[in-house]
Amino acid sequence: MFLRKLIVIVLPLGMLLIISLLTPVLASLGAFWGSLLLGLCLGTALGLLLPLSGATRLREPFAWLLWIPAAVILLILLYQYLASMGLDIPLLRLLAVNDTRIITVESAFAAYMLTFSVRTGRGI
Repeated sequence: MFLRKLIVIVLPLGMLLIISLLTPVLASLGAFWGSLLLGLCLGTALGLLLPLSGATRLREPFAWLLWIPAAVILLILLYQYLASMGLDIPLLRLLAVNDTRIITVESAFAAYMLTFSVRTGRGI
């Protein structure tokens, strides 16, 4: 049980990390091909997010746990906003990005997980 709950919480964060690391690499392919491949990666990751997490039924008992990685991502987005306004916390400096595509991907993951958590589980 604990391992399944841990997978539901950690897997989305790992997938988001991989896509965020791939974004600058894909940007080097040019505006069209880079955006095309980034969209394919994002769509594939969001499509696999729930089946790999084990949350595939309409009333999944652990789907409500998806609010935890979504909250972590929202906190990261909050720090990224504050960093763009001039706040600098040395321990969190690695999280500050200026790439709007990464912020878009993070927002998409957070919104998708929050929506699924409310729709299938007990909600937030």
